[in-house]
Amino acid sequence: MALNTPNLKLVKPEITDKIDVSIANFAQNADKIDAATKQLQDKTASLQSSLDKTKQDVSNLRSSLDNTKKDVSTLESGLSTVNKNVATNKSEIASNKSRINANESNISEINKDIATINQTLDVIQNGLSEVKSKAQENKNSIEAMQTQLTEYGNRLTALENLLKESETPPEGEA
Repeated sequence: MALNTPNLKLVKPEITDKIDVSIANFAQNADKIDAATKQLQDKTASLQSSLDKTKQDVSNLRSSLDNTKKDVSTLESGLSTVNKNVATNKSEIASNKSRINANESNISEINKDIATINQTLDVIQNGLSEVKSKAQENKNSIEAMQTQLTEYGNRLTALENLLKESETPPEGEA
């Protein structure tokens, strides 16, 4: 029995394989190799295109860097305004910290409640599993009883038929 290569899954014929099978496998292998080669060619072309685009991007970035240097000087002048706003924000941050602490306490309580609920759900799910198991046992018992009832009914019918036969006198004896 032929084996497959690990990557392209090419068929490796064995000495015991028939020639027509080996030729068919060779054709399949050629198709797989051709497809893999095409993928590599497409990838190479794509990479070349990406390289060309990257070169253009580098040129654009150099130009953009010059513009950014100009923007930095403008931003430095705006920095003093920002520093003033930082002082204002510090007091708001202190206020928010106390709210965050209160929220963290609430979250902690909620997490405890969630843990309790999850434990309760686990207990319920275990109970449901037990109920399902018992229900299946009961179903199996009912099916067994129904089979027994059917057998008893068949036996009863057979006994009734025997009784009828024994009550009926043979012809000519009545």
